[in-house]
Amino acid sequence: QKTYMAILNGSPQQTSEATEDGWNLIDHDLEEKSAITQWKVLQTVKSLHGNNGVLTLVELRPKTGRYHQLRRHMAWVCRAPIVGDATYDEDNLRLRKRGLFLCSNEIRIEHPYYNTASGREEWRQMKKDRLNLDEGCHLEEDEETGIVTLRVRIDLPKKFASFLRHEGAR
Repeated sequence: QKTYMAILNGSPQQTSEATEDGWNLIDHDLEEKSAITQWKVLQTVKSLHGNNGVLTLVELRPKTGRYHQLRRHMAWVCRAPIVGDATYDEDNLRLRKRGLFLCSNEIRIEHPYYNTASGREEWRQMKKDRLNLDEGCHLEEDEETGIVTLRVRIDLPKKFASFLRHEGAR
């Protein structure tokens, strides 16, 4: 499972009721195939160049992997294209100068060993529900399923914070 961060041009329209923890769900077919994306607003910033005077930092979790799924869901369903998207945001030329503001910054995969019979036994003997391996990288056990996953996360590129700070200061 991958997690992405994006800066949107405008404030995304919610298509369904958000969960208690702020997650929204898009279930909108693309090219007659199921396409599902979870998304959550993390920050909004006023901007002279953003749609309706706003830019929005969001976290995105695609549940399917369709061509340009995240870009099309944000632009077509939420009516807030990703900043810098020359394909799905034809109207705003001013926000294209610094590239596309979409970044995969986290991945979770089931651990290939700790989810086997012998690996589960070794995991239990360690008596841990989480094991830090390195900065941004750790093993954790899902409380509900008991599945051990490897989670790796990187910081967002500096251009994200710099762009939001610059736009908010105008």
